[in-house]
Amino acid sequence: MLRLKNVGITLLLLFLPLSLLIIDIRAIKSTNICHAQTTGISTGAYNQKNNMEIAKKLRAEGEILQKKGQLAHAIDTYEISLSYYPDATLADHIKALRNTLTKQYIEMAKKLRAQGIALQKQGRIEAAIEMYEQSRKYYPDPELETHLAKLQDSLYIFKKPKIELEGTPEGFRNELDVIEKIKKEPKRANMEELAAMRYQYALSLTKLAAKKNDEDMQKLALVYAKSATELAPYNPDYWSFLGQIYDRIGRDGEMTGIMAEDALQKALELSPENNMFQLLLGQSFYKHGDFSSALARFETALKKDSKKISPPLISTMCSAYIMDSQYARGVVFFKGILDKQPDADSVRIALAILAYRQKNNKQAFEELDRVVKRKGVSEENRTFALTLLTEWNSQGVQP
Repeated sequence: MLRLKNVGITLLLLFLPLSLLIIDIRAIKSTNICHAQTTGISTGAYNQKNNMEIAKKLRAEGEILQKKGQLAHAIDTYEISLSYYPDATLADHIKALRNTLTKQYIEMAKKLRAQGIALQKQGRIEAAIEMYEQSRKYYPDPELETHLAKLQDSLYIFKKPKIELEGTPEGFRNELDVIEKIKKEPKRANMEELAAMRYQYALSLTKLAAKKNDEDMQKLALVYAKSATELAPYNPDYWSFLGQIYDRIGRDGEMTGIMAEDALQKALELSPENNMFQLLLGQSFYKHGDFSSALARFETALKKDSKKISPPLISTMCSAYIMDSQYARGVVFFKGILDKQPDADSVRIALAILAYRQKNNKQAFEELDRVVKRKGVSEENRTFALTLLTEWNSQGVQP
């Protein structure tokens, strides 16, 4: 294994040498080709001759570029030439040239990778990362992507800000001591000790990041949360927290949502009876627009324990039923809840809204009327029910 000098990180952040995986490089084509192909080139005799002349000039330009060693540009130019006038010999030449370029890219990627590995062995992590990033530009490799991500995480931990964190256990200050123990004896107990420390550190960092609105601190919390799951992958709490962080930082588009859902799914797999994990996964699905999956999780959790129901959750579920056009499903579910908790006014209001969406005005008005007249109803729920009734009446809706 490669040892990163002067960097205090877990064994999980030390890496094996990497091998290149063979992946097809995409054919290199200029957008100019598309332009040429859509210009409506005529097949008339005059235009054919004109097109041939243009093709010859482009081919000559391509040959000059090829002699200069600018193979990618040469291929582009040859491709445009073909779009004006077909030439089987030139097509074969392009194919051979593309194979040559691919081999050059592979060799360049290997050289850059070797330089990166050498720099990493010397403990020059930032320089190694730069070489690896250059390598992947020449030739993509999923293994390199994984290696690079872990290396960047290790660097982030090494460069972590010196922060005094409220609630951080004193033991965290001895993190390097635990890492040394793991290096000498990589047994489960030592791994768990470091995982627990990093989990607590991630918790504290997340709270502080929210308080100070500090993105770097939140990124560092993510790195530590990920490390905890790697050190103790059988702990559902660590996976759940990792998923929540991904959801919290969800600015990287769909991929962040997928990672959040994957982590929460893992937590649920490890602890399938944990209703809180069901609800968290449901909230993640909802946040990323998968309303049917969100409802499945919410319904499963509430069927097991209807006491976990709350106005915010009911509001979210009602919204999901509407967004997914599953009014009937929502009516059935909310009726089931009311059979157990007839005084759950927020559920009854949600039921009325879904009935209204079904154009079952009679049921919608009846449910709201029950809320308004029930003794003990909160003023907030009574006011909301009256507001809905007034609005529907103003629109000419009749029970």
